[in-house]
Amino acid sequence: MSVKVSVVVPVYNPGPYIDPCIESLLGQTMAAEGLELIFVDDGSTDDSLAKLQAVAAQHPQVTVIPIPNSGWPGKPRNTGADQAKGDYVMFVDQDDTMEPEALERMHTLAAANGADVVLGKVISDFRGVNHEVYRTHRPSCTVFDAPLMESLTPHKMFRADFLREKGIRYPEGPRRLEDQLYMAKAYFAASAATIVGDYVCYRYLRRPDGGNAGSKRFDPAVYYGNLREVLDVVDAHTQPGEERDHFYRRFLRVELLGRLGGGKVLKHPEEYFDALLREVRALLEERFPASVDAGMGAAMRVRAGIVRAGDREQIMDLAREYNAVKAAAVLTGMRWAGSSFELDVEVRLTHRGKPLVLEARDGRLFLPRAVVGTACTDDERRVDDQLDAAYGDVVLRHRELRDEWYLPQPLEVTLEQSGAGQEVVWRGTATVDPARAAAGRALREGKQDFYLRLGVFGWARQQRLGADRRAGIVVPDLFAEPGGRLVERFDTDPHGNLSLNVDIPKDRARVLIARTSVRSASRTRVELAPNVHLAQDGGKGTLGLRRADGHRTSWPVVTGGQTWVASAPEGESLRPGTYELTLSAPGPWGAVRLLEVVVVSPFGVSSRRATAGPTTTERLTGLAARVRRSLKG
Repeated sequence: MSVKVSVVVPVYNPGPYIDPCIESLLGQTMAAEGLELIFVDDGSTDDSLAKLQAVAAQHPQVTVIPIPNSGWPGKPRNTGADQAKGDYVMFVDQDDTMEPEALERMHTLAAANGADVVLGKVISDFRGVNHEVYRTHRPSCTVFDAPLMESLTPHKMFRADFLREKGIRYPEGPRRLEDQLYMAKAYFAASAATIVGDYVCYRYLRRPDGGNAGSKRFDPAVYYGNLREVLDVVDAHTQPGEERDHFYRRFLRVELLGRLGGGKVLKHPEEYFDALLREVRALLEERFPASVDAGMGAAMRVRAGIVRAGDREQIMDLAREYNAVKAAAVLTGMRWAGSSFELDVEVRLTHRGKPLVLEARDGRLFLPRAVVGTACTDDERRVDDQLDAAYGDVVLRHRELRDEWYLPQPLEVTLEQSGAGQEVVWRGTATVDPARAAAGRALREGKQDFYLRLGVFGWARQQRLGADRRAGIVVPDLFAEPGGRLVERFDTDPHGNLSLNVDIPKDRARVLIARTSVRSASRTRVELAPNVHLAQDGGKGTLGLRRADGHRTSWPVVTGGQTWVASAPEGESLRPGTYELTLSAPGPWGAVRLLEVVVVSPFGVSSRRATAGPTTTERLTGLAARVRRSLKG
């Protein structure tokens, strides 16, 4: 069998953090005969080389290439790609991992569509990932019709002959933005690319020792000098005007304006801030025409204008005001419906805790001066033509693994009158089917947290969902999937955010079912508010009733909806006493004793918590019984 994929891993002093990487690559579902694992050791001074050579001795698909230390991943990647025998080359970093089916899925889709570059869905537990790139599964696309430039990291699969024919190689030795340069060349040269969006392929894992390669403080002159080379690649493949401006906006937003906003800019020493601003302004003047700014969201247009012409304090003030713009999300409803969980969401923007109201004048809308200040022009802060670009989504994220999946039906964005101005409002219903929410597959076992992700006017916000909700919302905590898995809906402690726990054990399910409460009761009928939702209504169950004196009876229960009804057999009714309740319903948890009891007395029928002391009614009933006994005596 010919080699399908060669995986190239640059290695330098990873210590034990390379072990998960090795294990994940050896555990791929792709046949070992079609897989080549090339570890290029860049002069490690720990035991990594010996460890890798021991692995290679046991696994014929593993090759280890030691080279003198070059100080950067570029040379090891080039060395591995030069030695690769596979049809495709995949770059992996030493402290990252790949999911078992990743290489097989990526290669199969690429080969079927003639792709030169393959992007596999990426998940991270520490560094930022633009998840919008992987939102849509794209068997074939190009840099001109898909957001490829939003992912400029190198951890992708490339057709080997494509790299050789186009002469795409890494610059060698220490340098900034080498990944961006490499990826820009590859994207523009590729006749087709593939995005695997329906399966998590690649994981960035945070190292406990903080040793991940990351964005540390850089020399602005060197950094922006290297960025000019990336822009040269864009220039070589685009025409002046909107086509080029489109690609430039990504670099303006991230590499230039992004460095002068957010929380980090407020912490820069003055000397470093001034050097950063000086280099950003020089590059703006040199390469970024005003037409690039004009196509940005209003919040970014304002920042661009102030960065071009304002002073340090104006830039810092704007960062503070933008940081004070928040999304206020309210959960207005939630329910189980069939096999799905539905939640209704309403979101508005706030600034310093108050509603963010757009200024309205002469049929136009503007960001308020309280947010953007007085230095910007009305054209820069105008927003009435930008609502179409707004977005809002509910996302489900695995708490431990960090897998993310967009839920169906994005939120709808509208404008609503608010005094003399208008507010932006997002509304919608997000739906989770635990058996299909992961791009048509079942959610993985474990806790899953709900997040809100939205953007408007150049602002992007992400936050947990569910802490603020409309009063009176009650929904069962347990869902029994048709396939047998048990899913818990819960609120986090102490914040009260909304989460799911998928595939909980039966013992936990019994605890939840025990919280089923009594809505109403009579001597012949008990109505229950079940703390469990069944995918199919109308099933049969039983309610066991045990009186304190040991008398037992069992009533049939009709399950379904928000009220389950237990009815006494014909001719039977409850006599005075306190009855423990044991509920059996369709599901794997068996009979569960409820936390409430039913109390029958001459004064009526009621319910209470089983752990509580006797009620006034029970005390009076007991007193009456003692009086009767004394009279008989």
